[in-house]
Parts: sequence; structure tokens; C-alpha cells
Amino acid sequence: MAALATLPIINRAMSNSARTKLEPTSELPMPAKVIRQAPVTINTLLTKDEFLLLVKHMMNGNPVSHFLTVWRDHDGVANYTKAKHRQAETHAGWTYATINGSASCKTSMGVYPKNKANESTWGALDFDAHGHGQDELAKNRAIRAFTLMLEYRDRYLILSASGRGYHVFILANEPRPVAEWVKLLKDTADIVEAPIQDGVCEMFPSEKTAKQEVGLGIRIPGSLNPSTGEIELILADTIRPLIDLLARQEEGRNGTTLTRSSLDPKYLVRDKKTKSYSYTQRRFFAPSTQRLIDEVLAKYPITRKGTRTGVLLKLAGELFHKFGLRLAERVIAHHYELYQDNVTTARKEHMRQFHDAWQSFRVKEEKRLTDSERRVFAQLLTEPQREAFFLCRSFAKLKKEFPLSQLSLADRLSVTQQGAGYVIQRLVASGAISKTANARPNRKSACYAWIAGETTAQKSSPAGMS
Repeated sequence: MAALATLPIINRAMSNSARTKLEPTSELPMPAKVIRQAPVTINTLLTKDEFLLLVKHMMNGNPVSHFLTVWRDHDGVANYTKAKHRQAETHAGWTYATINGSASCKTSMGVYPKNKANESTWGALDFDAHGHGQDELAKNRAIRAFTLMLEYRDRYLILSASGRGYHVFILANEPRPVAEWVKLLKDTADIVEAPIQDGVCEMFPSEKTAKQEVGLGIRIPGSLNPSTGEIELILADTIRPLIDLLARQEEGRNGTTLTRSSLDPKYLVRDKKTKSYSYTQRRFFAPSTQRLIDEVLAKYPITRKGTRTGVLLKLAGELFHKFGLRLAERVIAHHYELYQDNVTTARKEHMRQFHDAWQSFRVKEEKRLTDSERRVFAQLLTEPQREAFFLCRSFAKLKKEFPLSQLSLADRLSVTQQGAGYVIQRLVASGAISKTANARPNRKSACYAWIAGETTAQKSSPAGMS
């Protein structure tokens, strides 16, 4: 489904101070544009069944009554209360009927941004416009946030006018740690200069959510706003691939599914009932990335029981210098499956130890930064930019001039190719790297040199990417 909205040009929506903060040396292009079109209600985009799939996905695997019931009483007062014995699917049906105008009694619903494992399939930013004259500022911030988050691969977005502000939802195929969502949302809010505070911008999940029983809920995209009595309008979205995926998964649960766990593109998930092929948690990599993954998996076998911890730490250490966290997670998970006959530790504990090790590597690397590198690093406002900073720093320790391909960097950071191009431009603009040679189409990637600070050769570091 194409993104849709009647929206101003993104760069015009930015304040001069925001542009200076983001683009210190030149005006950089955004990773994607928003297609203009009139706002619509969500029932024009999704059928009832598709809407129910979206609600189910956003329920995060919680119990069927773990949601908020929302309605507007006869006096026009908004009401929010936790569902007790109601079924989420039934209430979602009533919510959809309210949206399309067929409900005898108007209602809505809200969902919580976490489950018992402190994970969520989605995050959201709520830009409030309660005060007089605040609508334009909130709208510009929401548009900017939506555009920035288009950078993230395997993420699906909804931008809506809530009636008293704007909501930006970002959804994933699978549950992700609450801490990951918090980091992404905070980075985005910082860039658009929206303070996280009541009446300005709220994020779901928040920094407190992980320690709370359920966290604060937010209304389902496109649903009734009980404060205004109006239906939320969708300004832009990229959720069609997610909805199609959820539909295939739902059909697959009623049939036989043949799966093979691999990061190799030739091993796909085949649904025998629908005879469709998907590559949901996986994707096609650039050839150089796939070769690197295969080499790393073969380099660190778990040949006997009792050796898992040592192998995990060595593998995680090498991955830190080669990939961003999201791709490294997938490599670690696949490595676990490959050698599970010699592993007695549960997968969840294995992944927890990996995350602890990764965080330890990150802290140590930040402490090793020179003063000039630290000043450059402070200018980077998103996690893909920070991860790329450390990758380029690692490349430079082995080779003074290193190749940097957009496709390969996109793989390593789990962002789109356009997003990778934007990340490279940010590294150049911040003074981290400098281009030394232009790309030669179909022959050689552009080359760069590390200019942020002094580096020393390190044998374990990769020699760039091509």
C-alpha cells in the first residue's frame, strides 16, 4: 500500500534550529519522501478481517482481555477502562463498526506496548496539539518523525491525525525488546526536537514501561477519539506488506507449514496450503554480506558440550566489529540452531548472555574513543548512525582507506539502502569519515578514510565492505 497524505515538503516543515542540528555542513536529503494524497479512515485501507489481524498483532500475545475499552458517554466525556471479561477480537469488531459508521453504540479500544517478556511488536509517538496554535508544530514534528523512521528496514509505519494531535506508529514483524523501542523513539524525538513530556510528546513504550506491570496504553490506529467524538484519520502508511504477512501467517496456522531455519535466501518458508513463499524474518543479502555470514558461522563451531559460553563470547566479539545489533542477533540465533545438539542452555538464556556481552563491548569501545572521536560521536542521533560509526572505525584499524557500499551497509545495519546512504552522509557531515574515491558502477564501491581520530591496526577487524 502506498504511503498517503496531503503533506508539506518535509524540509520546509523543519525549524532552522533543527536543520542546523541535523545538518551542520550542508542540507542533506531525507531517506524517503511522503506521497501526497487525501487523509482517509482506516476502513478504506483495511477490511474488517485485516483490521482484526492488526489489532491481534498489536496485542503482543497478551491475554484476550488485556486491553483498554474506550468510549464517549452521553455527556461527551471520554472514558478509558481496562477490559475485564471482554474478548479483544469481539471488541475490535465493534471498533471497526464504529469506524465505518455501522455501529449502534460507538466504541474504541487501546492496547499496551509490552508483554510479560518486556517485548512489543510496535512503538508509537504521540505529538499533542492541545494548546492554541500548536497544531502546525505537532504536525510538522509528526511528519518529520514518520519520514525519519522510514529509514528502518522491516518496519511498517502509520501516521494519523488523532483529533488533538498526531500519532506515529512503527510496527515490526516480531516482538522486539521494550528497551529497543525506547531507544528508537527517543532518538527520533530528539531529532525532531520534541521534548518527551505530557502535553508535548509521549512515547509508547516509555522509559518506565519495562518496570511497570502493563505500561500506558494507546488507542488503536484509526479508531474513535472519545474526547472529540471523531474518527482518527490516516495521513500516511506503509503497512500493506505487514498486513499481507499477517494474513499468510493466519492461513498457515490452519495448514501444514514446512520451515527450514537458515539465513541463506534459498531456504524460504513455504506454506503448503496457500502455496505462497515468504521471507519474513529473513531477507536477501548482498552477496558479500551472505559470504561473510557463512564464514562467521563456520568459524565458530560448538564441537562439544561445555564449550558454548566461550564460543559465544568470541563470536559476539567478532560480530560487534562486522554488524549492527539486529543482524548480529539473527546470526547468533541461527548459530544456536546449527549447533544445538552440543548446547544444553535454553535459547532465551543464550540470547540474554549475547546481549550482555554486546553491551559490554559497546561500553568498552565508547571508553576507548579519543577526544575528537567522542566529539564526532556526540553529533550522531540515531542508533544506525552510531553503529555505522563503530563499524567504520573498525574498518579503518585494518586499512587506511576502506570501501563502503550502501547495499552492504544496509544489510549490516538492517536499514534500507536509502537509509544507509543517509547514514553515510551523516558520517561525512559530522567529520567521522571522508570520501577518498568515487564508486565505479558494477566494479568498485566508493572508498572512505577515517578522520575522526587516531586509530591503530587490529587484526580481528574487517577490511571494509564491497
